[in-house]
Amino acid sequence: MYGVIPSIRVADLDEAVAFYRDKLGFDVAREAPGNVALSYGDARVMLEEAGEFYDPAYNAAIRARLASQSPHSLYIEVKDLDAYHERLRAAGVQIVDPLADRPWGQSEFTVADCGGNWLTFWEAPTAGSSSGSAA
Repeated sequence: MYGVIPSIRVADLDEAVAFYRDKLGFDVAREAPGNVALSYGDARVMLEEAGEFYDPAYNAAIRARLASQSPHSLYIEVKDLDAYHERLRAAGVQIVDPLADRPWGQSEFTVADCGGNWLTFWEAPTAGSSSGSAA
């Protein structure tokens, strides 16, 4: 069971699903008209097309916020972060913050999806090791 499932609103659902599935390696967990649930390990996100699902004022607010910049990033834990980073780099995914060790004890890097949303992929250090390797 998931406590929080972020919903990422997108202008082009097919493009977003292809990006998350083909470039980032997410699995499609569920598809419905206007939204698709995706998973990567224990992480789950929903991609939702800006449409006419809600109150007209809310629909308009969603469309107005599409592609706007935000400082927020979704954190997603991955195993073998170095290999995952290399895979995304080779696939041409935009890396906005390079792979590095952080003072809080983990390695991480941040990418931008096809709509400009940020996702930070991280890996906790293993027992008895440093916080990983930086690129």
